[in-house]
Amino acid sequence: MCIFCDIINGKAKSYKIYENKSTLAFLDIYPISYGHILVIPKKHYENIYSMDNEILTEVIKTVKTVTELLKEKLGINDVNIINSNGRIANQTVFHYHMHVIPRRENDNLDFIDEWWVNKYIKINDTNFNEIMNKLKN
Repeated sequence: MCIFCDIINGKAKSYKIYENKSTLAFLDIYPISYGHILVIPKKHYENIYSMDNEILTEVIKTVKTVTELLKEKLGINDVNIINSNGRIANQTVFHYHMHVIPRRENDNLDFIDEWWVNKYIKINDTNFNEIMNKLKN
């Protein structure tokens, strides 16, 4: 059972913002900011690895449309666009989705401090080259 599939099929309540033939955008019921929106493909894909490129393109186009709506209707100029794939990456609903999180001055959402400041791993040129060579070949 997938809650997002239930939303798509009208079996679960949602606050739809935008939809087209392949995507749907709706308000997150657990928002971390006013106007927090989820964008999903209408076809079920667990994560980015199972999606085809055409649908992924449609999802990001819808993300762009939603950001324009936030700017025009709510006066939002800044957003975080976040996607998690897999349990270890904190994906909790296993239907591909992107979070569009409106940002406002002094909103106390500090992703940089939470994720990167003093938490990034320290690596050297040898490590960078090793990773680069593995990914390029």
